[in-house]
Amino acid sequence: MRDELDYCFKIRRIERSTDLDYTAALKIYNETTPYEIKTNTNEITMWMDRKEKTDSFEPMFFCLYFAEQLSGFAMMTYIRSQRIVILEYVALAKEYRVNSVFYSYINLLESYLNANQYDVAFILNEVSNRRNGRDIDKESQLFSKLLCVEGYGKFNAPYITPPLGNANYESSFDAFLFAKSAGDIHALEKQTYLAIVKSIYFEYYLAWYTLVLSQEEIKQYSELLHRCFDHISKATATINEVNVIYSDCPILKNNSQTIKTTGLPPTKKKRATAMVYIFLSIFIILCPIIIVYCYNKLLLLLDIPMGAASGIIGNCLGAIFTASVTLYIARKEL
Repeated sequence: MRDELDYCFKIRRIERSTDLDYTAALKIYNETTPYEIKTNTNEITMWMDRKEKTDSFEPMFFCLYFAEQLSGFAMMTYIRSQRIVILEYVALAKEYRVNSVFYSYINLLESYLNANQYDVAFILNEVSNRRNGRDIDKESQLFSKLLCVEGYGKFNAPYITPPLGNANYESSFDAFLFAKSAGDIHALEKQTYLAIVKSIYFEYYLAWYTLVLSQEEIKQYSELLHRCFDHISKATATINEVNVIYSDCPILKNNSQTIKTTGLPPTKKKRATAMVYIFLSIFIILCPIIIVYCYNKLLLLLDIPMGAASGIIGNCLGAIFTASVTLYIARKEL
């Protein structure tokens, strides 16, 4: 019977692509992220190794661990002008893709922002609404559940996910922005909402691809973003404010969504490392030899007969054993 169990979740920000766990974490990301929403890994590596504090946004990349084992990869982006964070990817290996694990990592990522004193107005996530929600990727299905439970509200206004480059046509689709702030907010001024969208489009997406695309491609991409933004501006022309909807998570009751995330994370016994076993083996072999050697040397030095020494040692061991048993019983009683 196992009387003691624990779950140990940990995140670690990675600053360089030479990090020992980066390649393995990126492999998990590649295997679990749908192609239509997956950022090119070469671009991720390029931005990870870039260290320019003058950029309009700050990308953050994390290795995720469960019971000291690498379990996934996460990415967040901080846009400085609007003080917003986009929670982009939480990619977990198959055996860890259950609610309790996702909740733990999302909370740790939010705690990272707080612990490092980022000034954050909203934490955002883009959730697909492709074909009015009838054809959305599995990550959007999953995050629709998680964000509802975690207290995110939905901006009740149109949003279009920008394409991941000029050629990835499947990556641009109708979506909603979900947001979380320090306190519930039930409406935003329309201009505030448009400022948030504009910063996502031009201070993040366009800036990201400025490092990746040629000048001609950047011009085409910028025109595409302007068309998306103009469409949203026209769609919100007749309203003064954008409502923020906090629902009772109807997505949990929608049987058309097939992504199941109930269950428990795997439990693992802590195993001693090979070095521990080697040390114990050497200790068990050498300890008696060293004790016998020191014992004989001490007797010769003190000129004590073997018979008398045996009686003294026996009495000492008896006293030590009695004291140990007494202490053990006393601890059990307390």
